[in-house]
Amino acid sequence: MLKAPVAEELVWASVTRPPVPLVYLDLNHYIQLAKASRSAAGHAGEGGRPIAVLPGYADLLDAARRAKAEGRARFPLSGVHFIEVAHAVPSPRQRGHVTDVMEELSDFAYLLGRPYLVRMEIAAGLDKMYDIPASHVPMPLLYHSALWALLGERIGFEFVDETGSVSGPRPREELAGEAFDAQLAGLNHIRERKLLEGPQDHEIPDLRRRGYDPDAYAAALRRRLTFELDTSTFLNLNPIWRRGRLRDQIFGREVAREWMTQLVLHLRQRADARLRHDPPLELAAFWAAMPLVQVAISMKAQYHRDPSRVWRTNDIADIDALAVAYAYCDAVLTDKQARAALAGSRELRTFGAILHANALEMANWLDGLPTVQNPDDHVPHPLSRSS
Repeated sequence: MLKAPVAEELVWASVTRPPVPLVYLDLNHYIQLAKASRSAAGHAGEGGRPIAVLPGYADLLDAARRAKAEGRARFPLSGVHFIEVAHAVPSPRQRGHVTDVMEELSDFAYLLGRPYLVRMEIAAGLDKMYDIPASHVPMPLLYHSALWALLGERIGFEFVDETGSVSGPRPREELAGEAFDAQLAGLNHIRERKLLEGPQDHEIPDLRRRGYDPDAYAAALRRRLTFELDTSTFLNLNPIWRRGRLRDQIFGREVAREWMTQLVLHLRQRADARLRHDPPLELAAFWAAMPLVQVAISMKAQYHRDPSRVWRTNDIADIDALAVAYAYCDAVLTDKQARAALAGSRELRTFGAILHANALEMANWLDGLPTVQNPDDHVPHPLSRSS
């Protein structure tokens, strides 16, 4: 009989991170910060009218700038940010304003993408199950490229064999060596800016002829939305699940749909690397120890408790982003529904980011953060949470 609580001992992906709090802001908050930035700089809005800035965002912008400049916090982006800017901010001019603030606070540092973090959690879970040393080289949680979030830049793992030798792909910067000089860094900055800001409207027809397909991500989200709608239909026909073991139901469907293929592919990688690769016998316990997976399951279970909820593709994107951010960052500012889903998941309270209620609350928290020695170092995750 499947029972799917979060494990008492979580198995974290083997990643390194800066020793300062990582702060994740949803796109809607970056949009408000962009308005606050333009207003503070004396710019006017449409028709010369003053730019309307919601309460607290001028304070948050100032506090975030201070925390970043003083090395007291980092503000990473995610692959979902990258996609959402293109889809949720229709005007190229507005995308430019939002990109200005994202660049200023993040320096184009992105969190490792959700599929690769799960693969790292799978690897760590198997190593624990086999009671062996880490079979792979730690990866940085943050890297200054959108390709880190979307592609993991290096595909696959660097496995460590019994002699301590490393096999597998190497980081691009290691391959390039001295070629990564100041000139190339400047070109990379231009690339990251253009990637996040997206094309101008007049550029799109030619880009489409070259294979540019901005709708592919939306189509994938719609397919995953159909799965959640099917789940809602099942629950409406079998309401006993909503009154009872709803999380078990979501757990089973989520793992089977989203993650079993990743497990099989990783076992195959281990076999190719001549490492132990027998599958877990207790699958429920195996998946219950994975922080990112558990956040996604809990959020979906909270959303499915409401039979009247109208699921949208934006829900899928939010859960993807927050499964990473809540598990691997230290503070999150998101929308009210997502915050309620996370705060209402009691099984997640033993770990997870601080959930600020509004911009002013986060601003005050940022101003209270202490300075950290060597804020640019990379240390193993997780750190003790900032309170």
